[in-house]
Amino acid sequence: MNLQTKKISVPIQMLAALVLGVLTGFLAPSVGGKIAFLVTIFGHAIKMVVMPLILLSVTVGVFKMGVERGRLGRTTVLCIGFFVAMTLFSSVLGLGLNMFFRPGLGAGLAQTAAMPADLAHDIDWTKFLVDLVPANIVAALAAGNSLPVLVFGVLLGSALSAIEERAAPLIAVLESMLAALFKMIQWIIGLSPLAIFAGMAALLGAKGLSGIAPLIKLLGIAYLGMAILALVLSLIVRLIGLSPLALIKHVSEPLILAFTTRSSEITFPVHLKKLNEIGVPSTVASTILPLSYVFNRDGAVLYTALAVGYMADAYHLAWTWSVMLTIVVLAIVTIDGAASVPSGAVVAITVILAAVGLPAEAVVLILGIDAFFDMGRTALNVYGSSVATVVAMRVSGELRPRSDQVLAREPSRGVIG
Repeated sequence: MNLQTKKISVPIQMLAALVLGVLTGFLAPSVGGKIAFLVTIFGHAIKMVVMPLILLSVTVGVFKMGVERGRLGRTTVLCIGFFVAMTLFSSVLGLGLNMFFRPGLGAGLAQTAAMPADLAHDIDWTKFLVDLVPANIVAALAAGNSLPVLVFGVLLGSALSAIEERAAPLIAVLESMLAALFKMIQWIIGLSPLAIFAGMAALLGAKGLSGIAPLIKLLGIAYLGMAILALVLSLIVRLIGLSPLALIKHVSEPLILAFTTRSSEITFPVHLKKLNEIGVPSTVASTILPLSYVFNRDGAVLYTALAVGYMADAYHLAWTWSVMLTIVVLAIVTIDGAASVPSGAVVAITVILAAVGLPAEAVVLILGIDAFFDMGRTALNVYGSSVATVVAMRVSGELRPRSDQVLAREPSRGVIG
């Protein structure tokens, strides 16, 4: 009889590592301190690839957008504008929820002196703008200065798109390097259960079971934020004269699929079919949905801003306006830049942690329950894509009569607006 070993998925491994780490920290507190070095190694491994990964992702992404720019219709451009506006709102909301509830204060980790309390009063905004343009891109990469690296990536991608045909050989090389970095990230994330186990064992060894309560609170706040975003999206649908409940009903299948599989890409065929059924032309839907995987990251951006705020409070970071602005802006640009990166939220969080002076290995604090966050944020991304599509078509005047009929508020037919 042939026995086949079924591979355990990484999220299940992470959850198991979380549970085992909690038990180890509770039953054998001294063990956590002895294996805490695994967390540091994991943090170094992430930092090793994150800056070149962001640079290449942004460069290739901007190049492709430049090539496609002339082929984008008015509805698609409106959709991208909607995505950007909602992403900004999501980032502000995520950080705002953290500042209101402060779930990270209970974690109480070692304080850092990375950000002095008076930084907001002393910041030189002229120098900030000057530093956006790197004098030495290699030095910026080595120092982990994400903003100048992102600026360089945007400029390089734009320049390559301007010489489209001659850029093809270099783009092929960059895409190959990007694929190799993706593979490295997969390997590193594959080892994350060890870091989660060590991190939770060390945390519980030092804090006891009280170290778990802030994580549970963070999860609840994240879903509260996602519910607020879903409500805002629904109100926008109502404002253009359509029924949000009717829309949810018609895209319920891709929503459920996104929630259970935690992948927007897997929902693509079903989502495309459902949008076609409510009157969205295939040419429009097939263009907007792939773009939404890059620009429509409402759930991921909210989670990233909230999670970084949580870790900042856990390390007693001094809050200033400059710190908050850095988190809000970087949550948007790094999530979009890491859109196609495996475990992109982890990469984005690591970049932002480095930008505000926190240790990269702090991301281990939330990795164990990341799958639970991912379910909600993926479903929210799918709903946001659906809303953006119908809103853009309504504003551009391209919404078909069939869409008006299907999504109209018609209580007599049982659709509650």
